[in-house]
Amino acid sequence: MFSEKAKKHADACRFCFMCRHLCPVGQKTGKENNTPRAKGLLISLVNRGQEYTSDMASDMYECCLCEACSNDCATGYEPSVFIREARTMALVNDLVPPHVAKVIDDVMETGNLFGQNPKDKMAALAGDIEELPQKAGIVLHIGETAAYHKPEMAKAVIRLLKKAGIDFTVIRDEKPSGTELGDLIGFVDDVHRLAGETAEQIKAAGAKKLVVLDPSDARMFKHQYAEWDCAPTPEIVTATSFITGLIADGKLKPKKINMTVTYHDPCRLARDLDEYAPAREIIAAMGLTLNEMFLNRRLTKCCGGEVLHSHAPHLTDLTGEGRWADASRTGAKVLLTACPGCLDILGKDMPDGMEIKDLFVLLAEACGA
Repeated sequence: MFSEKAKKHADACRFCFMCRHLCPVGQKTGKENNTPRAKGLLISLVNRGQEYTSDMASDMYECCLCEACSNDCATGYEPSVFIREARTMALVNDLVPPHVAKVIDDVMETGNLFGQNPKDKMAALAGDIEELPQKAGIVLHIGETAAYHKPEMAKAVIRLLKKAGIDFTVIRDEKPSGTELGDLIGFVDDVHRLAGETAEQIKAAGAKKLVVLDPSDARMFKHQYAEWDCAPTPEIVTATSFITGLIADGKLKPKKINMTVTYHDPCRLARDLDEYAPAREIIAAMGLTLNEMFLNRRLTKCCGGEVLHSHAPHLTDLTGEGRWADASRTGAKVLLTACPGCLDILGKDMPDGMEIKDLFVLLAEACGA
């Protein structure tokens, strides 16, 4: 059964068209069932006795949970509430599409979307973290995507913290935050349990401050962990915010770079965490010329994300294509981002003449780190 909250949000969304043009998946596929309105209508029908079918369940997974719809809703409704619950209902009723079920099995077994052995999570970073203390007041949380797919981003952040003289550590057997599993099956008991284990691990490392590299993990720590009363430290900050502070304090002094860029705001960072200034301060500190995309800050357009890509890469091919079109219209030839997932998705199929760069890697080069 759906919660009363989910029913309320579905009923409110089912006949409202005001956000349909903002959905990055619906916009690129042109399919009405990919819009928040259509998903609300389906859930509303189920609440009124319609059978919940495998086709309906499949539709619920064709969404990147980017919250563009919620951000623009003048009345405060959130389609993600009933979409997450619909995914939970699909699992309970054995209606999860086979291609999604495989990813869920991988995450349940390994803790990551990629089916990689958790013992290998920090393998690419071994030389960078071996000299770090086992405990420290600041813990840098790397996350699954950066550890397995974009270690160069994690390496750059580690170098920057060392360059700034920060006493910090990285947990060698770092547990996942649960954000990926939560997006796949909803915020059920398994996700709550994982959150508790991860929070305890971070506390055991002596952390008073948690610096989080992946915006998806930061959203999980700051919002869901707080709601579940298991936040791991008194202070949780994003890597972009923390490093901006190091520049402001003079602990990092980047050289100027003569380059024109555009910047892709990660949706978790800009919308869920309402953070978009720090990345632009880093860009300004490097002397870069920034040509803004039309959809920026809280209005950013999601590139699709790693969870959607894990089971529907054909959809993230389309959403990524849409974001590159936005970037191309700025006249800049370089697209910057500060999210390992966005870097991974947008780096798969770049338009001719364009390139993507990681904000932290570029900053590390500018700082001689």
